[in-house]
Amino acid sequence: MPFLGDIVAYTITTPDLERSLRFYESVGFSEVMRADWPFPWIQVSDGVVLIMLRKDPVPYMALTYYVKDINKVVKALEKDGIKFLQKPGPKDQLKRYVLQSPDGALVSLVNVIDGFRQPGGRGMMQLAQHEYNDPANYHNRTMGMFGEYAQPVADLGASVAFWKKLGFEVVSEFASPYPWAILSDGVCVIGLHQTDHFSKPALTYFAADMADRVAALVAHGLVPLSGEGTGNAVFSTPEGQLLFLYSLGGGTGTEKPKETERLVIETERLLLKAVTPALMRSVLSTMSDDDAIAFLGLSGPDELNSERKKLAGGLETHRNTFLQFVLEVKATGKNIGRGGFHNWAVQHARAEVGYLISDISQRNMGYMKEAIAAIINYGFTELMLNRVEALIGPDNEPSLRLAKGLGFVEEGRLRSHYFVDGVYHDSLVFGLLRSEYLAGK
Repeated sequence: MPFLGDIVAYTITTPDLERSLRFYESVGFSEVMRADWPFPWIQVSDGVVLIMLRKDPVPYMALTYYVKDINKVVKALEKDGIKFLQKPGPKDQLKRYVLQSPDGALVSLVNVIDGFRQPGGRGMMQLAQHEYNDPANYHNRTMGMFGEYAQPVADLGASVAFWKKLGFEVVSEFASPYPWAILSDGVCVIGLHQTDHFSKPALTYFAADMADRVAALVAHGLVPLSGEGTGNAVFSTPEGQLLFLYSLGGGTGTEKPKETERLVIETERLLLKAVTPALMRSVLSTMSDDDAIAFLGLSGPDELNSERKKLAGGLETHRNTFLQFVLEVKATGKNIGRGGFHNWAVQHARAEVGYLISDISQRNMGYMKEAIAAIINYGFTELMLNRVEALIGPDNEPSLRLAKGLGFVEEGRLRSHYFVDGVYHDSLVFGLLRSEYLAGK
């Protein structure tokens, strides 16, 4: 019997329960139960993982254990030096204790609620290794085998010592490509990763055919934040949490991207075709120059070389990523430019918007306003961005008109903000908040 309890859920807060439910149903989960007490919530499961979607505008993810003898467990933890961030009041019907790991992972202990059950399916820890390569053994038909709750840590040794106090034991430990370990208490599997490759916890899945699974998710409109070849991808949930999808065998990295694998937003006159970091890597690594220029909507070899330099220098970090769109005119099939989000800080639900009409003959025709309006709508309604920023040169009248016309608010000036042709230039800062955008629709 696990020390903390034999029912564990991943509590994820969301401002929109029904929207989150639709997302998790699209990645292999089904609704288990719901209620409005003590707050609105919906429980979903894929047969192995139990997720508690809790209505709350403040984003966080926590491990929640449902404990039969909660007073006994709390007393034992306190005796072992564990301190609680939150304790219930004497009149609280729901007994909830919250503690935090040295690396910020939240763990809640709650008295057992009638009807709650731990899913009985087998994840990667319960399957025999020879069963890994047979997708028939995967309970989640969309994402594959559940592997771990991945948590970044600063000091693996200190973190392992903390989780041992909670009843976890080390299953395996590794030194490459960085120090990391897998721990389990019999009901929950945690991966502790001493790395800066990611900055917040994530649910991790594995599959022998993950390349096909990722392609299917992308075809249905999910946009990967990043990817490692064609067999791996990182997705963000509507609440800003992370899903890591990894291939057991790895991708070949030689497949040519297909149009059907791209998110496409349609406006009155345009098709906006998404370019993600994973897609950019694949295109620049496998396509001919002419094909890459056409696929990415670039102006020519010079811009292609610039994109290759960005690839060599690193397209993204664990903190920032991007989502660009190629602008294709429906009537002609011609790519005329690009627009989208860069400096996208997923953890903070904030991104900077950028855009360019590379085909001079297509300027002053309203295409960019049409495109950016649709892109901003996608950012606020699908990516759940809280803030979109635009940094514009004081003399760039077309961009200033565009930002103001879309409702952006001028917030200030950044002096000597960017360096071009040997000269430092100022930037005017514009911002648009999700609440302002939705109020104006």
